[in-house]
Amino acid sequence: MIIFFNPVLFDKVWGGNKIGDFLGYNVSNTCGECWGISAHKNGECSIKNGIYKDKTLKYIFDNHKDLFGFYEGKEFPILIKIVDAKSDLSIQVHPDDEYAKKFNSYGKTECWYILENEPDAELIIGHNFKTKEDLVNKINNNDFINHLNRVKITKGDYYFINSGTLHAICAGITLLEVQQSSDITYRIYDYNRLDKGKLRELHVKDAIDVIKVPDSEVITSHNNKYFDYLILHNQTETVYHSHLHGDYIVVLEGLGEINNQPIKKGDFLMVSSNYKYTLKGNLKIQKTWF
Repeated sequence: MIIFFNPVLFDKVWGGNKIGDFLGYNVSNTCGECWGISAHKNGECSIKNGIYKDKTLKYIFDNHKDLFGFYEGKEFPILIKIVDAKSDLSIQVHPDDEYAKKFNSYGKTECWYILENEPDAELIIGHNFKTKEDLVNKINNNDFINHLNRVKITKGDYYFINSGTLHAICAGITLLEVQQSSDITYRIYDYNRLDKGKLRELHVKDAIDVIKVPDSEVITSHNNKYFDYLILHNQTETVYHSHLHGDYIVVLEGLGEINNQPIKKGDFLMVSSNYKYTLKGNLKIQKTWF
């Protein structure tokens, strides 16, 4: 079975309007995130086609386990989104599975694929502190910004961000993010930015608890502990067979068909467990499975 999803959009103080270009329709001028494949309670995607139309991904995951190869986990484990950073995101960190247990949540390991970027745009990934004591001292003295790793980027770059890695998506970047299904973020610095007239909350204590030290490595290869990841260029008619727990697909570029159904840039879909499907057309897709 092939299931298409309606994305969930979120306005953010740092958001822009490039997600609208990706989706092919208008969004607000502060649209920062598009959750395209999500069963998370904070943004459940609904289904746009077939017998489950208007049901949610969470509904079919909970009630039709056969579509997911009878996956044993209690929660759908991944979340796929587009992020548009018109301005800098906060400098932040996410917890691992163990720390997140107290919130009945997965931890948040994620990865990024750069879709667009302004000249000289950069990411923050990791830091150069050698000890946790040094990190804490610099944070307490508001002197840690210059100790962060800044990475120049270009379209098509890939980065793997482990839980516990201090990071930030900076201004002028639109990217695809695939992550564990979690919405826990600990902001450690947010440029004294206001949201609806108030300073946004920081989470310095939790952030310090979970930040890895040392952590200076920038990882550009995928670690498939939580999910597998593939960028695929399809130029002819090609037959595929979905994985045991399904294939989760984002159309990044092009027009084509999947089992004679039209697909285009900005579509989010899943192919259910162990299901044969044919892609036609000049397409660039991202495929995840777990």
